[in-house]
Amino acid sequence: MPKFREKTVSTTLTEREVEYLKTVFRLLSGREAVGSLEVAEAMGVSCATASEALKKLYDKGMLERSPWKGVSLSEVGIREVDRVIRNHRVFETYAYRFLSIRLEDACDYARRVELHLPEEIIDSMCSIMGHPEKCPHNERIPRGEGCCLRRQQP
Repeated sequence: MPKFREKTVSTTLTEREVEYLKTVFRLLSGREAVGSLEVAEAMGVSCATASEALKKLYDKGMLERSPWKGVSLSEVGIREVDRVIRNHRVFETYAYRFLSIRLEDACDYARRVELHLPEEIIDSMCSIMGHPEKCPHNERIPRGEGCCLRRQQP
């Protein structure tokens, strides 16, 4: 029986904070920075609530701030968003393909567990599926260092 490492997930971020990170990631989409008002609108909260959440993420090293421009993801924030997105998309793809779960349900279940899945489980699912590049929604699945990137090396 394979031995899995202890949780490799970030214990310093709440589910809500991860939702803010993913929102910032989605809003950036090729841009340099996004403002708190834009994040507030996307999250359906007040500007004050969004500003407070963004400040906490900045304090945790997940965001960088540019005066008069807004926030962007730090290197640590980018790694965390990639990890969560990878977890979500690999789990969703696995549940849809191998467990015959409706796509909408697979996506919902993935959202519930994306923060809590150890890297070894995601890597194993990814390997079983042949290292898919896209999820059923045709979105890119970030490569896993322990699985996909190692496989690509000569």
